[in-house]
Amino acid sequence: MKLNSAASADTAAALARKRSRMRVLKKNLVSYSFLLPVIIGILVFTLYPICMSFLYALSNFNGTKITQMGLFNFQKIFTFGVTGWGDRVFGSLGITFVYVVCNLTLSLVLSYVLALFLQRAIAGMRIIRVLCYLPCLIPGIAAGFIWTDAFAANLADPTMNGLFNTWLMKLGMEPLTFFTDAKTALPTLIVTGLWGVGGGMIMWLAAFGNISPDLYEAAKIDGAGYFRRLFAITVPMSTPILFYNAVTSMIGGLQVFGTYANYGTGVDDSLNFIAIRIYVTAFQDSFPGNYGLACAMAWILFFIIGALTLVMFKTGGWIQYGEDS
Repeated sequence: MKLNSAASADTAAALARKRSRMRVLKKNLVSYSFLLPVIIGILVFTLYPICMSFLYALSNFNGTKITQMGLFNFQKIFTFGVTGWGDRVFGSLGITFVYVVCNLTLSLVLSYVLALFLQRAIAGMRIIRVLCYLPCLIPGIAAGFIWTDAFAANLADPTMNGLFNTWLMKLGMEPLTFFTDAKTALPTLIVTGLWGVGGGMIMWLAAFGNISPDLYEAAKIDGAGYFRRLFAITVPMSTPILFYNAVTSMIGGLQVFGTYANYGTGVDDSLNFIAIRIYVTAFQDSFPGNYGLACAMAWILFFIIGALTLVMFKTGGWIQYGEDS
């Protein structure tokens, strides 16, 4: 009887474990069925292109076949002069870095100052905040066409000038070249990019809202003025958002491509950013396109972004993530 009872208990325990495993399996299958579209999307549209682009970077793939494998694409990129692509690739990288540094610095500083002003509790401040953010809702392509018309410059025919040059001429000043000259195209693009500082302003306002009012009250009791509170409390406590904005702006700036639809590569390649250089090399320089060389450029850009991001994270000791940091 004892043996039969023990066997029955073991059988019941085994059945209970089996039912438990079936319930877990059923639950997991339901979960994975919802995740399946995302998993397929990552495999097909992310992992597969990454692997194939690395393969193409080591080949002379022209869209149909591969006849040669090796590091010759990377050798071309690091070869300068007539026989190589070094001057063109690193020229585009130089333009891109200038754009990133200038745009990142100006946008962070101006959006921060704007947020400090809009933080004040005065009548109509919410409406002003909405108006400052509205330009961010304009699609980049549409905004590009607006700026192209507004900054149009035609020194030979003044009647063909855009809005800004028309104003300058009415004030008795000489019209500027803006996008029509290699020396002024990039500065003009950087200035037009400041149209979207309202997006950064929202982030800063959120950061200011997370700072405890008790810190300001204690500072006021100690006799700290506005600028003392600003640099001792507001700036340090908003460093997490500063770091986030810096990293994302750096990554986005190094991959800037949307300007190509409105301004192309610019006069004398003045707006030929590295992402645009990759696209033009792959699809427009020749037929069939030089896909292998373009993929090699893309991988170099990937490693540059990865290295800079790693450096920013490794040097992030200045970030204060809380009041006790």
